[in-house]
Amino acid sequence: MPGPAGWVRRTFGAVLDDRHFRNLFFGNMLQFGSMQMQLVVRSWLVFHITGSFAALGTMALANAVPGIIFSPIGGLIADRAPKKTVIQAAQFYNVLNAAVLAMLAVGWLGFELEFWHLFLSSFLQGGVNSIMMPSRQSMISDLVPRDRLMNSIGINSSGQTFMQLVGPGIAGFLIAALSPGAVFALMAAMYFFAMTFTMRLPKKPLYGFAQSEAGQAAARARSGGRRGASGFKGLKDGRGYVATGPGIPEGGPWNFLIVVVAMPYTMLLAGFVKDVLDKGAFEQGMLQSIQGVGAVGGSIFIASSASRGRGKMMIFWGALLGVSITAFAISTNYWITLPIMILIGAAQAGRMAIGQVLVQSYSAEEYRGRVQSVWFMQFSLVQVGTFFVSLLAEVLGPQLAIGGLAALLVVAMALIAIFVPSMRRLE
Repeated sequence: MPGPAGWVRRTFGAVLDDRHFRNLFFGNMLQFGSMQMQLVVRSWLVFHITGSFAALGTMALANAVPGIIFSPIGGLIADRAPKKTVIQAAQFYNVLNAAVLAMLAVGWLGFELEFWHLFLSSFLQGGVNSIMMPSRQSMISDLVPRDRLMNSIGINSSGQTFMQLVGPGIAGFLIAALSPGAVFALMAAMYFFAMTFTMRLPKKPLYGFAQSEAGQAAARARSGGRRGASGFKGLKDGRGYVATGPGIPEGGPWNFLIVVVAMPYTMLLAGFVKDVLDKGAFEQGMLQSIQGVGAVGGSIFIASSASRGRGKMMIFWGALLGVSITAFAISTNYWITLPIMILIGAAQAGRMAIGQVLVQSYSAEEYRGRVQSVWFMQFSLVQVGTFFVSLLAEVLGPQLAIGGLAALLVVAMALIAIFVPSMRRLE
């Protein structure tokens, strides 16, 4: 189909044609929207209560530690248990978590919301989400054929980044117009509706390997004929595959480098907006929303791109992200920062989408959940990095701490482009 109609069909075919992927897509959108709103309200509350960049970093660390510990277990569960059940259980917990925070925020439980409530909530949610995330993302490969994988991942990423566009703005508006409790209440409702979409997904993979007869036979062979290999052996097998599997050692470490160096700015944004830009919660939400405009564009670009040159694309997006965050750190004017956030959003979405495509394209079906668990450890590593960057921000100021690391990322991407040919050759 030529012309604009053909482009729409090529770009959005996965969500238009496949009802199972459509249900996963809308459930992911609602869940990711809630997570984006949580970034705003939690960081705003922490900085409002403490006035400390170190407190923001400590909150991020509370979310990161269980993520690092439980992500490998989540990957093993994704390869062995029904992904639908895992996702639903985590979504149910997220409903309860947001509802309790909403009641604390409005004083319905007889206590004022304090820092330790947010700390405990962040810690528990980090553990739950780290178990759920490998199942949620690797389920795409269970629902769509391999030739539509890049399109499906790109569309899934564009939906999530659309919520990055609207979620923070809604959160900032609700904080300013009503209260933080209203944000948590809306988050609980969105998690609940995400559950209803998950309920409509098929119980068994349509294109998966791990639960097929061939996959079960392969698993029994690896475990010496026993039907249920030990969890420790499964974790060991997954770790060995990640270290030696085709394409994964080439792209994985550089993706982690991009994440750890560049992304801590997101968790420090509340303090940056207040101390550097001299603005409040509404403007913070607008910055994160305008970042979503670029993120949607970057995701759609990946969804409509041909399946070639993806290693070079990863290098390009990483370099663009470093340049954009450096400019963000230098700016002290809110109106100049707004368009910079568009570039940051595009680079971040492009980097995430192309990284996901590489991981799922190069992963063997039987190991995909465990590979996904390593991929999602990046979110925990971001928060570990945030803790150390927050300490630097306390000493050097947020501009130098954030901008200095972003400039190092630009240099690192240039060196990778020159001296790491295996990365450039990834298709």
